[in-house]
Amino acid sequence: MNTELEPIKIKQLLDRSTRQMSGQVLLSLSRARQKALERQSAHAPAFTLASNGAGHPHVNDWMHWVLPHSVQQMIIAALLASVVVSGVSYWHHAEEQRIGELDVAILTDELPIEVFVDH
Repeated sequence: MNTELEPIKIKQLLDRSTRQMSGQVLLSLSRARQKALERQSAHAPAFTLASNGAGHPHVNDWMHWVLPHSVQQMIIAALLASVVVSGVSYWHHAEEQRIGELDVAILTDELPIEVFVDH
């Protein structure tokens, strides 16, 4: 027998059952709930770019691996990003220098004729 219960009906059944319990049972249940909540480790909310993973089952696994979780990991990520930015900036500057030197050589006719001839 497969009977689907609606959430409202489940709530009504639970409320009715709760009213039938003695005060001592309700107090014991409340204490047990509080103890369970105290044992539960508290997690601070974290910023994430991932959804609940409904679209793709491995999205949360990937985002969990990619996003930093501690201050040390964030510092390492920031240092890595600064090294990459510095490297790209240095490379860009070196290319500009090389192109500038080539332009000066072309304008002053200091290049040998072989540079202008296709081989």
